[in-house]
Amino acid sequence: MFKNYIKIAWRSLFKNKFHTGINLVGLFIGFSIGILVLLGVYGQFSYDKGHANRKKIYQAYQVYNKESGSQIGNVFGYPAAPMFKAEVPAIDKATRYLFGSNLIEYKEKEIDISTMLVDEDFLQMFSFQVVKGNAVNPLKDLTGVVLTENAAKRVFGNEDPIGKTIQSPYGGGKKKAMTVVAVLKDVFNNSSIRFDALARIENANSYAADKNNWDNQHHAVFVMLKDNATQQQAEKQLIACNQKNLPGWYETLKQEGAKPDSRGDIFATRLLPLSELHFSPRISGLGNGVNKAEIYVVLLVGLLIILIACFNFVNINLANAFTRSREIGVRKCLGAAKEGLFAQLWSESFLLCFIAFVLSMLFVKVLVVVIQEQTGGGMPLGEMMLEPAFLLLALGLLLLVSFIAGGYPSWLMSKFQVVETLKGKVTLKRKSFVRSALIVVQFVIACIMISCTFIIYRQFKHLQTADLGLNQEYLISIPFHKPENGRKNIEKLRTRLASNPGVLSISGSHVNIGMGLDGSSTKLTNSFGYKGSNITTNVNFVDADFLQTFGIKPIEGNDIDMRYAADTLQQVILTESSAKQFNEKELVGQQILVDSGAPAWNIVAIIPDFHLYSLREKKEPLAMIYTKNTPVRYCFVRTNAQNGEAVMDALKREMAMLEPGREFKGSFVDENVENWYKQEKMMSLLFSIAAVIAIVLSCLGLLAMVLLIIQQRVKEIGVRKVLGADVSTLSFIISKDFLKLVLIAVLIATPVAWLVMNKWLESFPYRIAVQWWMFVLVALTALLIAFITISYNTVKAAMQNPVKSLRTE
Repeated sequence: MFKNYIKIAWRSLFKNKFHTGINLVGLFIGFSIGILVLLGVYGQFSYDKGHANRKKIYQAYQVYNKESGSQIGNVFGYPAAPMFKAEVPAIDKATRYLFGSNLIEYKEKEIDISTMLVDEDFLQMFSFQVVKGNAVNPLKDLTGVVLTENAAKRVFGNEDPIGKTIQSPYGGGKKKAMTVVAVLKDVFNNSSIRFDALARIENANSYAADKNNWDNQHHAVFVMLKDNATQQQAEKQLIACNQKNLPGWYETLKQEGAKPDSRGDIFATRLLPLSELHFSPRISGLGNGVNKAEIYVVLLVGLLIILIACFNFVNINLANAFTRSREIGVRKCLGAAKEGLFAQLWSESFLLCFIAFVLSMLFVKVLVVVIQEQTGGGMPLGEMMLEPAFLLLALGLLLLVSFIAGGYPSWLMSKFQVVETLKGKVTLKRKSFVRSALIVVQFVIACIMISCTFIIYRQFKHLQTADLGLNQEYLISIPFHKPENGRKNIEKLRTRLASNPGVLSISGSHVNIGMGLDGSSTKLTNSFGYKGSNITTNVNFVDADFLQTFGIKPIEGNDIDMRYAADTLQQVILTESSAKQFNEKELVGQQILVDSGAPAWNIVAIIPDFHLYSLREKKEPLAMIYTKNTPVRYCFVRTNAQNGEAVMDALKREMAMLEPGREFKGSFVDENVENWYKQEKMMSLLFSIAAVIAIVLSCLGLLAMVLLIIQQRVKEIGVRKVLGADVSTLSFIISKDFLKLVLIAVLIATPVAWLVMNKWLESFPYRIAVQWWMFVLVALTALLIAFITISYNTVKAAMQNPVKSLRTE
């Protein structure tokens, strides 16, 4: 029986080639988008699932409920993690997590690798597999270093790395001799925590001075709970621990007018589950995270595209049903039951869905493999497609689409009355609520997509072109491979390029502006007490001539001048919001001791707040510090409009001499600023593609419906033409019903798009206003596209010889 169903279904598909083709194209596009989206979402939700203790691991973060609002901090001082482990009963293990980049020296090799300074518990908490060396407790020895397989190969080639000694300035200090004690399997691609090397955090340059200092906060903390402990228990115990050890923090916050949150806390240490780490980038501080809302948006877009493809299929099959009414009547006369007819008709739909599904799976498989080969990395999506869990999801999608798309038309056709079908009384109605509703829904989705695309693109351009408070044009950024030599290299560049007419000024910074070719972005925060006030400010270590190079005019004071530098004094420039925290009328010229173990701050200037980071974040307090020995990661060169490329070439030659054998990664700051907004750019591209696909699929369905309606009204068109109707009148008569549906879709889509986009824009501190003319433009675009789709065939039908029309029906 099933074999006969398939045979008949196959013949039926070939009999109606035009509509089969439209259905196949629509379903192929729908399935391809759906499978890609499912694969991407599946990949995102697979993050951090490779750790055996994942349900017990949490990242700690701090919540400060200040008078100005709630603030989240993801960094701690050195004493925090040991205290949590010792004093919180629910916590079994804890590790500090200080991430950075270090230069490893071995024989004549110098290799820059990403390094994480951690505690002994780290490898007992996380499931990173030891493949060689000490597998019991690799991080027990303070002078031991653990490398990944890839890092070991880069440093040692084919040599056995175990027991080998390397030199590295771990934590930014002097070079230290470190012994390789273990090699780990390379970190899996879907891991939030990534590194090339591990060493003990006690090797950090600042550790000796700050190991008992709570105020200098610079690293993350992870904890693992005991088997029977819960997150709620641990958080309550952490509050008690904080109250015992940090009474001064509570007093300071109360004096500043801090108000308790919904849990009754003005300050608290909270826990973020490892399963949420990848989806909470603002809390975790990890660069490879995404917001769940963005994943759901992508998933929704994929489902809407599939829905449009399904509605196309339903509409075309409904229209086609009336051309097959006699066939169904004959089958019923010959004894076919309603259930058998439904099975036969649904098997046709399933066969077409299955063909489109198989083609889509093959297409997506080839596509992701090609993309991975071109990009040279990322999650192994091609392999993930073969995982049983994903295959079940994909098969579920196939069954869902086949039931949605094929179920209703098959059920409707199986209910046709025998007498009416044989007499030819079952015809395609000019107005059908179901058909009209499906067309409206299709165009509602398409119009929402177009509106979202337009508004997202405008917000993206707004972020790109907004004033950062500094001059980013004709400014070059160059990362140093050895930050400890940064100041010396800047001085050499100043000397060598002094006669270059294109070089206007040179300075340095620990933080890059934008996302450069080295892919790094650093954020440092310092918190300390001053005359009873709690001062929290972002910190950036800079070089002389910073304000001149960045085009920032001081409100008060002058630029940093290296002629007045001393080992016991730090020249500091404060932004307005940072200066206000001190509650001092005249700060410029004052010397402020913020830490007994560090040089005093000599305030040399107050400047307007500017954006050191992207416009996704509000301007925050900032202190820019100059000392003679602080590492500087980036050199910035101010050039002019005429000599930008020439200066870049000159810098490339100079850097080849300063850092021989190193790849030059100089870039223009305005391009780096664009890289800040890759996420918005990708979303704009996603919605652009989705909008095009949605409108194409909607128009395909509309085209098929127009052709079927024209086919049903051939005789009517001929009669009207004989009675004197001209081409424009006939075209209008045929088109008006469809254009009304598109107009209704526009009216429904506009408020929905307005609400959705306003909600999305709320997440941006700096946003565009959603204006009425944007939706008028979208409405005109949708109507124009629909009119063009309809008009060609309606005009063609209206121009047909009426004699031929009257003979054909």
